[in-house]
This record gives sequence, C-alpha cells and structure tokens, in this order.
Amino acid sequence: MKVLFLLFCLAAYPAALFSQNHPVESDMQSRLLFPPLIANHVEPRVGMSRLVEEERLRLDIGNSIDLWNFEGLSAGDRLAVGADFFTWTSLRQEASFHFPVDAVDYLFGINASYLHPINASSALWLRLRLSHISAHLVDGSYDKTRAEWRDGDLPQVYSREFLDLVAAWEFEGFLRLYAGGQYIYHIDPADLGKLALQSGFEAVWRDAPARGVHLYAAYDFRLLDVGAVRSAHGCQVGAKLGSWRGSGVKLFLAYYHGPSQHGEYYDRMWSYWGPGLNVDF
Repeated sequence: MKVLFLLFCLAAYPAALFSQNHPVESDMQSRLLFPPLIANHVEPRVGMSRLVEEERLRLDIGNSIDLWNFEGLSAGDRLAVGADFFTWTSLRQEASFHFPVDAVDYLFGINASYLHPINASSALWLRLRLSHISAHLVDGSYDKTRAEWRDGDLPQVYSREFLDLVAAWEFEGFLRLYAGGQYIYHIDPADLGKLALQSGFEAVWRDAPARGVHLYAAYDFRLLDVGAVRSAHGCQVGAKLGSWRGSGVKLFLAYYHGPSQHGEYYDRMWSYWGPGLNVDF
C-alpha cells in the first residue's frame, strides 16, 4: 500500500508530472488512432493496481506506437499502422516493502487501426492486431527455504499467436461501444480453444466535477475456451486527471471475475477488486 500511497500523492499534482513544454492537447486527442480499451486487460498501460484480499499487485509496463499514419483518405478516414510491446505482471506483497514477481505475461506484435467519421457526433473505429503472448512463472513463485515451487505450481509452457479484431462506435465523445473476436491460430497447450468473443462499453462524464477531471465507467465481457467455455468480466470506475484522451492520470477501482489473466494459471478462476493508478502519456 505504500507504493499506491506515493503514486496517489503524485497523481494529486498532475502539473508536476507533465512538462509545461508539451503542446496543448485537444480533450479528445489520442496519440493512438484507436484509443486502448479501458477495461480490457490485454491493452498497453503504465500503472498498477492492488488486489484486495489477495496480497498481490498487478503491474503494467509497456506501450503501443502508431508508426505510420495515413490521412487524406475519402470522407476524412484515417489509417494507422503500429507496434505493441507490453507486459502485465503479478507481484506478491510481503513485509519490509518487498514485492517478489510471481508471474509475468509478455505481448508483442503489430496492429492496424482505421477511423471512419460517420457524422459530426459519431465515428467508427476498427483495430486489427497480430500478436504473440507468452507467460512465465518467475522467482517469486519459488520458495527458496523449501527448495520448491509455491503451492506445487510448476512452470508450464504457455504461448499463443492470434489475430484480434475489434470494432468500436463512439457517440458525442462520451459513450463508446465495442465488439470483436479473437482467432488463435497457434496455442500451447494445444487442447485449448482457438476462438474468443468480446464486447463492452465505456462512458465518460467530461469536465466534471471540475475542468480537467473526467469521471468514467468501463465494462469488458469476454467468452474464452480454456478447456471449457468461461466468461470473463472486467469493470473499472474512476477519474481521469488531465486530457481525457491525452496525458494524465487515471485513479480507479477495478473488478475482475473470470479465468486468470496470467497464462501460467489459465485453468484457474480469479475474482478480485482493488484500487489502481495508470499514467497516460
């Protein structure tokens, strides 16, 4: 909790986090053509969250970058091609300010995003990702005093290569609905399912209760085949300090129920909630 306390203190002074030399941003401007889905855990983030009653932290480190942008297409359409490199990590919380790394998942790949303005108040996005994920147990899962892996969990090979397509519709800059699916063309263990479905929404109350403070709620639903079809529910409610789609800090409460977000524990159900913080650049 000391880490969260320090980060929350920093978040209370967003002007100190972001240089005065940064260009002025439109509230809806995003450095990525397709803004990441807030409640989906497989998205680029820099931040952390506390898993209450689990004695764990989740740490997110990584980024996505639009490398090529193509404008001037018909009807104001835009196209971007980019790359993804990020991780999500499970840390165990111990005494004396120690946080051993329990498990980590890596994602890298390429993506293409397309934006089509429908009218002055709504727009349609498409994002296609070609990605690789691999999962690993780390030394924090090993009990050195007993010379054995904790809870009898041995490292196992888990990786997948997949295509991920999401379509999103946004109205008036305050509501985004999305749906999509994933085709896994290679997975290890090989007996796991190769299709997944996804849908969700994001709603934001912009400039409330004060200018530069945005209250929001997001929900993500997925159907996954992890030997049996399971549903996964991710929720996040919070406040963004700073530009809604630009630089700033998100303070939030998150809830998740479904198959573990870490590939090493793919056959386990996780259910947790807790506070968190993300830094948007």
